[in-house]
Amino acid sequence: MKSAAVLLVLSLAPAWAQLPRPPAAAPTVASAAAPSAAPRASVTPRRSPGTAAVALRSGRRLDVKLASLGDANDPVDLLGAARGIYLDGYGVVLTAEASLIITPGLSPFHTVMTEPEKAKVHQRKLDRLPMLRQAMRDMWRDSATALTAIPDNQQVVVAVRLLYLNWKTRGACPVRS
Repeated sequence: MKSAAVLLVLSLAPAWAQLPRPPAAAPTVASAAAPSAAPRASVTPRRSPGTAAVALRSGRRLDVKLASLGDANDPVDLLGAARGIYLDGYGVVLTAEASLIITPGLSPFHTVMTEPEKAKVHQRKLDRLPMLRQAMRDMWRDSATALTAIPDNQQVVVAVRLLYLNWKTRGACPVRS
């Protein structure tokens, strides 16, 4: 009997989650006759749907910008597509994941990374960091000028997460600011 009652209550839970909105109060004669001259401060204007599309295009441009850091012999390893999203009231956020070089992997024929190999991989990545920072600044500047539909008080954020493998050195990054 108790299990039947519990099942009945659980089956009604989705109905409680979808309660209708209360009806809006009908305007009184006094408020309908004399509209307020000043706009309400709590109402924020909605952005155009094109803002989200521009944010997505900015994400694609970030992919191209990151891929251009490398060359044919030593490309940048993009770990998925960059994402761009518009957050109403905040601004545009562009994120991507990448490895600054295609890191040599371990295999049955190469089971351990030697210390000289680790140092070489680390140095190659350090050499690319200034180019990554400049590309992020350029992308930030380009996005800020291309996104004219967002207000001046909103943000444009560009974030790139770099791949870290457990065999890499955990020293402090000398380029961090």
